[in-house]
Amino acid sequence: MTRRRLAAAAAVAVAAALAPSGAARADETSTIDKLRILYANRFTFTDDGLPLVTVEIVGGRDEVTLGATGGLAVRPEGAGGSAIELDRGGATWTITAEDTRAAEIHEWAVVARLEPDDETGAAAELKRWTERGFEPHTFEIGAVFGVDGEVIDTREVLIAVDGAPAPGGAKRAAAVAKKYGVAATVHRELVRRPEGTIVARSGDTVVRNPSVLWFTPRDADETISVDGVPVGAGGSQTVTRTETRRYWGSVYVTLDAAGQLVAVNAVSEDKLLAGLVPAEIFPDAPEAALRAQAIAARTELLEKIGRRNTTDPFLLCSTQQCQVYAGAGMEDPRTTRAVEATRGIVLLRDGGGLTDVRYSAACGGHGEDNDHVWGGAADPSLRGRADTTKKKTKFSTVDDDNIDAFLADDADGYWCGRASKAKGRFRWSTTVAAKDLDALVAKHYPAVGRVLTLTPLERGSSGRISRLEIKGSKGTVVAEGDLHIRRLLGGLKSSLFVVSVDGKADAPRSFTFDGAGFGHGVGMCQVGAIGMAEAGKSHEQILEHYYRGTHLHRLY
Repeated sequence: MTRRRLAAAAAVAVAAALAPSGAARADETSTIDKLRILYANRFTFTDDGLPLVTVEIVGGRDEVTLGATGGLAVRPEGAGGSAIELDRGGATWTITAEDTRAAEIHEWAVVARLEPDDETGAAAELKRWTERGFEPHTFEIGAVFGVDGEVIDTREVLIAVDGAPAPGGAKRAAAVAKKYGVAATVHRELVRRPEGTIVARSGDTVVRNPSVLWFTPRDADETISVDGVPVGAGGSQTVTRTETRRYWGSVYVTLDAAGQLVAVNAVSEDKLLAGLVPAEIFPDAPEAALRAQAIAARTELLEKIGRRNTTDPFLLCSTQQCQVYAGAGMEDPRTTRAVEATRGIVLLRDGGGLTDVRYSAACGGHGEDNDHVWGGAADPSLRGRADTTKKKTKFSTVDDDNIDAFLADDADGYWCGRASKAKGRFRWSTTVAAKDLDALVAKHYPAVGRVLTLTPLERGSSGRISRLEIKGSKGTVVAEGDLHIRRLLGGLKSSLFVVSVDGKADAPRSFTFDGAGFGHGVGMCQVGAIGMAEAGKSHEQILEHYYRGTHLHRLY
């Protein structure tokens, strides 16, 4: 198997006098080749036996501002290394970068996915694609780790072809998929890490260090504040804002693939989940729903290690594309108790391995298949089913023929319809003026002209649209992808909708979208989990309902 390997990072040089400090214990992010560790597909454990996870806070910045009430220690060598500490409490540090160079990233069309020990299968795929005129490469993603005698292996071998410098991978993958009839996806390969000097300033004090600087509170019981953190980014809702947020643990500032600054939180799993779970589900939800969410979030966190953000200097992003992490100060006593009560418990497949846990706010009465939303292989634990309270359902699938009846069906027959949080999520309706819709569509498809009709071409098992024909006064296009369609139409809550047009056929006045659900609908329906918990169901029953063929297991 062929895999590119990156050269070791240069030794750290510090342009300031360092004050020795032994307050922080060294960890694996403090070894000589620091950047190699930051990009590694693995995590370390705290003294308490909990995973230490690195989570993106904010990226793509020219400047990052950090602070702490009692002051921050700047650690050019990471935790356990020498530190620069200012006497004045509350002083902030402003971080910039100099002499930067972006990373070199290649994008490949993934044409096959195999188990890590399937050498016969890998050899056959390499031969097949070589005979087709390609020079196929293999990449191993995921991680393998052992906890208390239990080995968790999320590794997967990718067979990839047609690699070239980014961007353009999506188009090449689509071309390969069309020509050879495969479900091709894109793999991003980090060929060369970004380079530059990180510069931190506080008053007259300036610290320069190649590529990365770490920051820890002088008082270990304090948090670090980060300015300008985006709120609500990554989903279909297109309008976001920023705010100052606080974080436990340490923060390091380094360079992202574009050569801009990214701030990352290195935090223990319990602190991470305590800030994550209340951002994912209503903290006043019944205890069983909170426990189900805590287990789902923990499983998702561990399952994603090494499978997401493979070209980034962190393990997880903090938006809806990964998990919504709000940092310190957002904790709620009820969700924190749920995290503590389920310590170390994860959801495993009955055949072994971590479940690929997904969840969304509300399925709208019917879950969706994972492959319909994201492509790739069908996952038996992520099949779209009616979220019904009854043994039998009238809607095993939702399509153009029965969607009107589905949208009009009795809410009490569905877990997410009868829940106390169902309002505005189980069913919804929004009207967009024609001129506003024209402007939205023109941002992506300027050749369409005035929008005349919107016609679903393909729906998933839940009725969510994956291909939408947009006919305009000048031309016709097909929009593809659940999230793209939702954003394109102004940030719809889901793609499970029907459209009605007000006005003349050649001059619409407005478009009304009557829909169901909030989010992609794959995996656990969070409002449905609340409905089940309100009906007296346990967290075990909730997880069994939404993830078939799985069981709970305590890892640590």
